[in-house]
Amino acid sequence: HRNATLIMHCDPYDHEGANLVQVAEMFNIQNNILFSTDRLDFDQMNILYNISDFCINIAFAEGFGLSTLESMQAGTPIIAQKTGGLTRQVVDHRDGTENGVALDVEMRTLVGSQQVPYIYEDYVSVETAANAIMKMYLLDSKDRKKLSDKVLSYVESEFNYQDMIDNWDKTLWEKIHNWRDDYKRYCVREI
Repeated sequence: HRNATLIMHCDPYDHEGANLVQVAEMFNIQNNILFSTDRLDFDQMNILYNISDFCINIAFAEGFGLSTLESMQAGTPIIAQKTGGLTRQVVDHRDGTENGVALDVEMRTLVGSQQVPYIYEDYVSVETAANAIMKMYLLDSKDRKKLSDKVLSYVESEFNYQDMIDNWDKTLWEKIHNWRDDYKRYCVREI
């Protein structure tokens, strides 16, 4: 859509991926894409999150999803695949509601390398991602505000720093002091 701009905070020439400049030119959408390639301070990233209608992450092997969490901290909803740490962000585990649009994994591959013998990669189709973008685009201002408030409330409840630090400290303390009670011996058998 000519009234939409896609902001991509990445290196469009990253050797691990496609040449995004050529992809944009191939689809004749280069006038609707802004590549943010410089390292940005927190204040500058906050501006990007605040001017965005949503943050999308459809990575195939995302461990946590820092950009989506930071986006939610600014009250910006997310579109994310239900994979890895993104699942807990995009789906409110307390009631099953979504903090934007939660995308089901449509295809899973098993890949590996010498460093990582095997890992699953989860994918969603282009059509599904496009439909999610359109769903967010069509929200009226009342629903957009309601979703933004929900996202802010969820982040404060589930990802606030003090609780995360306290829980981390509690978990380590319990493990250090109670490891003998929970210790289980493992036996490795060659087959």
